[in-house]
Amino acid sequence: MKVFSQIINWRLHHVFFWLAFFVVWITLRIDDYPDLLPTILAGLLKVLSLAGAVYFTNYVLIPRQLYTKQYLAFFLSFTALVLVTGFLVIKILNLILKPYASSITHWPNATFNSQVYDVYIPLFFMVGAAAGIKFYIDQLRTLHRLQGALRAGAEQELQYLRAQINPHSLFNSLNTIYFLIHKENKEARETLMKFSDLLRYQLYDCNTDRIAIEKEIRYLRNYVSIQQLRHDEKYNISFHTDETVKDFSIAPLLLITFVENAFKHVSAHEQNHINITLKKEHQKLQLKVYNTKESRTQHEEPGGIGLANAKRRLELLYPDKYTLDISDNSTTFTVTLILDVS
Repeated sequence: MKVFSQIINWRLHHVFFWLAFFVVWITLRIDDYPDLLPTILAGLLKVLSLAGAVYFTNYVLIPRQLYTKQYLAFFLSFTALVLVTGFLVIKILNLILKPYASSITHWPNATFNSQVYDVYIPLFFMVGAAAGIKFYIDQLRTLHRLQGALRAGAEQELQYLRAQINPHSLFNSLNTIYFLIHKENKEARETLMKFSDLLRYQLYDCNTDRIAIEKEIRYLRNYVSIQQLRHDEKYNISFHTDETVKDFSIAPLLLITFVENAFKHVSAHEQNHINITLKKEHQKLQLKVYNTKESRTQHEEPGGIGLANAKRRLELLYPDKYTLDISDNSTTFTVTLILDVS
């Protein structure tokens, strides 16, 4: 019973359309027929024949021939359908009007020209128009499903990329806390609090498409503070944020990869410099990360999976709304990201 009800509701608008078509046809053609009964019968004939041709084209010919690229077969089948349907309409209409032959002064479809203009041409264009509408709606539905699949795929990829980002920060922070266990308790407690903020941000705050830039900056500052504790006096680390960087949102965990990369590739034997700056001008957020590094050997590839993931996230989240410049030479590495946050 429930299935039957769903079918009725699904096709109800079709019933209303053909009823409206029947009423309009009767209203326009009632003067062409000798009595009300043959007019109603002729109207039913027109509606049923047209509806049959439309549904046969839309649900048989289009799926089986047009969508399988059998274009010639579709055209021939469509033409044959129109010709056969028109022929049957003319013959059945003659049978309907035969009892009224003596009172008919102008017999409908009596000549070949009237048959062409009154039956075949309207049938061809009306069934063709319905097929065109069907084809257009199917294309829209296909495009909608494709876009939905692409969005779902992009979302899954973003979740995968984000999942790859999280462990790096967590494990680096755990190592820091481990080394601080034997130091002064106050410093350890402060570091543990910052680590707690990092963990809370990654596990709870980042479960959204956008997050306030203020929270992202706090996350970066906590990360940099923990990294400063891990490095000795040979590391000159600065983090500067302009006052203009506020009151807008960005994708979470988008900037951390570039900051992590600076600490990952610093030199272990020389004086190091890491400079991180954030500023905003004309709805453009600029992140610049500069660091000195070990001299790269000829077999070492610049960057890594972290930068590759960051680039892919930018492509997915900010298409045509960012520029990323990476300068990698023998002793320094500089990343400049400009992001449209309007």
